[in-house]
Amino acid sequence: MAAAPAVRQPARPRDRASAATRRAILDAVEHLLASVGEEGLNIREVCAHAGVTPPTVYHHFGDKAALVDRAVDDCFAAFDRGSHHRRLPADVVERVRQAFDYYVAYGRAHPEHYRLMFQRVAPRRTPAGAASYAGLGRLVATVAAAGRLAVPVEDATAALWTAMHGATSLVIAGYLMPRAPAVGLVRDATIAKLTRPARAPRRSRR
Repeated sequence: MAAAPAVRQPARPRDRASAATRRAILDAVEHLLASVGEEGLNIREVCAHAGVTPPTVYHHFGDKAALVDRAVDDCFAAFDRGSHHRRLPADVVERVRQAFDYYVAYGRAHPEHYRLMFQRVAPRRTPAGAASYAGLGRLVATVAAAGRLAVPVEDATAALWTAMHGATSLVIAGYLMPRAPAVGLVRDATIAKLTRPARAPRRSRR
């Protein structure tokens, strides 16, 4: 006899209130980080913006470093969610090209998030940040599995991220226009250096 399906219990009012409080705190942190940076972030200012008390912040997140890490994680999670809606090309190398373009486009559309993700005073790898980089590694691994990667996966992943980050940082800083030819040239030169052309199919002998 099959077991009865589990009944999903609705969220309790206290749980909903707790989630809303956490969201208000994180929204306040992201807003303040965009204007004053991590060094200027003050828990009292966070409380004033979120309408909570310092003990509430510490109860939900611990210390200031953990609070900032959580805000950074939220930015990485948003970045990854956006990438999941893309329709992937059949060619694995074209997927890398698409990923590069998405990366630059996200940074241009969300400069405050991007600065928070990658331009911290003391860089620390957060769980969502590590997961995002691992996702890039898996993408590169698909190129290797297709026999089209010219260098080791780890080196290719790091090189690709270096090119992505460099182009995006210059666009955000205003040194390059979003559609500047240099962005495409860097993308294509990096991909060309890391990959091999697809092999032509063998002709059958008759």
